Amino acid sequence: MSGYRASLESQTNAKRNSIGFTDTIFAEDIGKFPDTNIAESVNRIPGVTISREVTGEGTNVAIRGLGTNFTRVLLNGAPVAVASVRFDAQSTNREVDLDLLPTELFTQLTVSKSPVASQIEGGAAGTVNLRSARPFDNPNTYVSYSLQGSKVSSADKWGYRGHLLASTTFGNFGILAGVSVSKSEFRIDGYETIGWTNPNLSAAQRTSGTLNATGGGNFSIPATVPANAGNGLTTGAVINQAFLLANNPGATIDQIDNGLIPRLSRPRTEVGSRERQSYLASLEWRPSDSLHFYVDGMYGKRDTEFTRTALNWVGRNGAAIPLNTTYDRTDCTTGCVVTSGTYANAQFFLEYRPYKDTQDYWGVNPGLDFIVNDWIKGDIQANYTKSNFRRESPTVLVITPPSSGVTATYVNDGLRPVVTANVDLNNPANFGWAGGGRVNLNGEERETETKGCAAACCSAMLRDSASVSARRTTTRVGGSRRSTTPLCGRTRSAVTVRTSVCRRPTQALRPVPASTSRAPRRPSASPPSPATAPISRRAARRSAMPAL
Repeated sequence: MSGYRASLESQTNAKRNSIGFTDTIFAEDIGKFPDTNIAESVNRIPGVTISREVTGEGTNVAIRGLGTNFTRVLLNGAPVAVASVRFDAQSTNREVDLDLLPTELFTQLTVSKSPVASQIEGGAAGTVNLRSARPFDNPNTYVSYSLQGSKVSSADKWGYRGHLLASTTFGNFGILAGVSVSKSEFRIDGYETIGWTNPNLSAAQRTSGTLNATGGGNFSIPATVPANAGNGLTTGAVINQAFLLANNPGATIDQIDNGLIPRLSRPRTEVGSRERQSYLASLEWRPSDSLHFYVDGMYGKRDTEFTRTALNWVGRNGAAIPLNTTYDRTDCTTGCVVTSGTYANAQFFLEYRPYKDTQDYWGVNPGLDFIVNDWIKGDIQANYTKSNFRRESPTVLVITPPSSGVTATYVNDGLRPVVTANVDLNNPANFGWAGGGRVNLNGEERETETKGCAAACCSAMLRDSASVSARRTTTRVGGSRRSTTPLCGRTRSAVTVRTSVCRRPTQALRPVPASTSRAPRRPSASPPSPATAPISRRAARRSAMPAL
């Protein structure tokens, strides 16, 4: 029996012979694992869900509703850790990004939802064991290959993926080698709201009741009308409770105080490509039916380049003046949502961020299985893996200056919010550095390393062997030593590059990874001045036009 029927038979036997709650997926043959991503294959199993990148590609595994960092991932029975950061700086915990591992180089994966004594501990939700291809999986000389193209409708270029894998055996010795390559082009256009906020009214702007009773309060309405506010407002007029009620007919002070608008509301575009190369080598020696030696080695590398562009309407830390606002409910004492309104003295900022990620992984996994007699058998295994990740992500942020006469019109009808401005947001002349514009030069490096060994011996004997109801007693003893070391930090070239871009030291924000305890470094100098605008505005102009 071979092919798909053999795969189903192997799955049935694995389920029948397991002593816990396990599910196993087998490839039809070497190089014929279902799906094009290991995480997508795991998602076929009941009780298992996966998290996805913004591109839609599956990455991490979650079992029975617990977070992905509660799932232990093993490679050929040994712990594995991959240094990575996802598109939005997530996945910085113990989870393993499975999109680095191509399905063509694997023949079996097992999800254990309950622990057993023979397993490596550490998976509170469960354990996923990935088994790479080995020569004696198919003892004949075997060659597997594939090549296919892919096209995302929103992307301009074609992607591809392919693999070549060959194995052969010479009596009791076998060798296997394989390579898998892929490149995906993507473009994602979307709209997102980053949190919600209400105004932080002053005592003059609300003369009775509780100020900011529902929390939030991330933006302040100015005490007087600033210059260039437009909309028929008089510069210097006092903005008090009477002013707010008069300019928002039909609204109550509770609604104005507690009505929520987006902290940031923005269309967002991500365009780029991901290129992956993976290599596998495996040696097996079976001098007898009771002795089995193996060595598995794998190397993977991935390069990702993409740009993220977003045009943000500023709610947080702003000084907008609400006019003609409407709300989704009349009673707003416990909070409500603004459904429409005009906001004088508004601001928009364009954020342009190119990313360049490099990531590699390599590991070796030697071991042996032995059988002494019908009652005693055991196994010995060692492993070593190392992974490195580096990200460069500078940011250019230009903003419409304060008091520049910008008015935002906001409509939230329950679908995608619509925000329009009274100025041309495609015109670079309407943006500058004053009011929060900056150049951020961020970088991050991560490194993980695992190493260890394990040995176990299992003995079994029959009691009352003459009886039809013979009982078997099994004892397994052994030892294991594993260690996983994650290291992370910031790249150190930011000051040099920042000075080169802006011609003098300027503000730079370099976030510290969540897994470290160091506090972010304070800016050492003032923000960029308008004098530096010409050199960086050209970069902003190039990015602004296609995104808007």
